[in-house]
Amino acid sequence: MGNTSVVASGVKAQGDVAASELYSLVALGDGGELFELAKEAMKSVPRDYTKLDQVILTKVKKFLYAGGEGRKVPIAELVQFRNRDRETSIKISKDKQKKANDLAMLDILTQQDDDVPNKQAADRKYRLQCWDLDKRGTVGESILHLCMLSATQIHFDLAKRLIQFFPNLINDIYLGEEYYGESVLHIAIVNEDPAMVKFLLDRGADYHVRACGNFFCPDDQKASRTDCLEHEWVNVCENTNYDGYVYWGEYPLSFAACLGQEECVRLLLAKGADPNLQDTNGNTVLHMLVIHDKKSMFDLILNNGGRLDIKNRRELTPLTLAGKLARKDMYEHVLEKERQVFWIYGTVTCAGYPLASIDTISPSGEINHTSALNLIVYGVSRILLR
Repeated sequence: MGNTSVVASGVKAQGDVAASELYSLVALGDGGELFELAKEAMKSVPRDYTKLDQVILTKVKKFLYAGGEGRKVPIAELVQFRNRDRETSIKISKDKQKKANDLAMLDILTQQDDDVPNKQAADRKYRLQCWDLDKRGTVGESILHLCMLSATQIHFDLAKRLIQFFPNLINDIYLGEEYYGESVLHIAIVNEDPAMVKFLLDRGADYHVRACGNFFCPDDQKASRTDCLEHEWVNVCENTNYDGYVYWGEYPLSFAACLGQEECVRLLLAKGADPNLQDTNGNTVLHMLVIHDKKSMFDLILNNGGRLDIKNRRELTPLTLAGKLARKDMYEHVLEKERQVFWIYGTVTCAGYPLASIDTISPSGEINHTSALNLIVYGVSRILLR
């Protein structure tokens, strides 16, 4: 399975002080100097954070770029860091590598005044990171990731103190291959903690960051993952059945929707999260909700700007994807959403259905192989014929 042994060893070493000095401050689960000080502070009446704050300012700062201001790291450098965990090396010449780094520096120089992650271009050539890359945990995590993973009130309290002193920590992502791109916002959503989600959003958490690590990839695409220094996302094969225990669409909004976290979904939408952004497979939030068969959440996203006409990498809309995957109830549900009602008289309804994604004949007169009817009749979705 390619990188399985590498990933397992990295995860296994997580929390081992000998593997990373980070774990002496906060260990996975409990323990660590900052954890003990935070626990002591919470027991005091009134709460006294003096000792904790002193250690944060003295010991944590040495792990950070520019004392907490952060560093705009070229995407090419982040991809190289991620690629260390994979047996498939990046096939790129030194000239292309230099070009990628030069483009990153050009972006940095021309966007000095644009440090808001959610406003940066999708194809940006750098990413602002606060925790030193060489001082990360064994799977590329920072101290905030450990706090959120441990998920105790003491850890949450400590996380808030860290963000208070070093605000740029909030947008650090996992940098290892297994969990690449996962932020503390993703983890708060998985923790089903809308209060923490709101706290993070109010302090500038990037709501468009993509968790595209191996862990979040469909199972049948994991062996095909390769890197390119010219972009941050991972190259994967096009064919997939989308099966994966944690394939949730990469974006925080998709995570929240797939997990049925309505309050988190509303918080993200209110902040400006775009429901029509596409993940590595070209799937939007609506595509993901078809995959996970969640009709009520589908309606919520649709009523808040979700589009039914967007096609994924396999040229499938949410409707045709439902046909492809034999999601009978979801197919009928989406079809009802696409129709236009002309009149209703008692129990009789006259409605029209758009044929663009249904009819087997395209407007040019050719066979539309990705139409709903074609997929149902000739594909694997024969359950829809019953």
